[in-house]
Amino acid sequence: MTAHKSERLTIKQWLATHARDKPVHYTDIAEALGRDPASVSASLSIERRQARRDERPPYFVRVGPGLYRYNDLCEGAIDEDSIAEVRSRAQEFNLITRNELARAIADLDLEAFKRLAEIVLVNTRARPEDIMERERYNGVIVMTTSWLDDSGRSPVVIYVKKCGFDEPIEKETIFEIRGLLPKYGANQGILLSNGIVTESALREALGPEYASVPPVHIMDKEIVLSILLESRTGVRVRNVEVYLLDRAFFESLKDE
Repeated sequence: MTAHKSERLTIKQWLATHARDKPVHYTDIAEALGRDPASVSASLSIERRQARRDERPPYFVRVGPGLYRYNDLCEGAIDEDSIAEVRSRAQEFNLITRNELARAIADLDLEAFKRLAEIVLVNTRARPEDIMERERYNGVIVMTTSWLDDSGRSPVVIYVKKCGFDEPIEKETIFEIRGLLPKYGANQGILLSNGIVTESALREALGPEYASVPPVHIMDKEIVLSILLESRTGVRVRNVEVYLLDRAFFESLKDE
């Protein structure tokens, strides 16, 4: 475990050799590899994000503050079929949770849905301090905001429409949003709703081909759910450690 012997190893290789059974603090990993602790911590964070994107187990398990152990699940030779089965079950469970989230949103009243809409907007590129309610009518809240990447802070109309579970939204709603744009000096609008935009409404939002009409961006049920899940809003995450039989270990016992 001396530094000069470990410098050629990657963090993954070092953990596989020295941290299969007993967790090691990342500063000790850094010392063994002759690296800066901040660099090791950053590498572990990058691996966690990359593993999540690739839908695979990371090469480490975090068992406590700063403590890491090698994750045998990253070795596909152990039991890739079992890992695929666990991942499939997790995806099924997440689909159920997604549906429960949609129903919980449908049960909100208009005021609670407005607060949720503000959270959704903040998790996109809306400027939080510019979000302002302008009017209410017929179960609709009209707000304005601006985009963070717009130095001119051009107003954007947000049409917040609370719907029942899987309620369709027709093209008349798109007409109504476009009609509001001149009132607030906006050149674009957003439909933010838990309803489901119909095909005709979507075509209207996109606008006729070659016609110059203000765009209406759609943030309906599926988009809102995706934003909430990606930002871990309204859901709790539980990391589950799965034990799989290490067949190679038992084969090695027989060989001896």
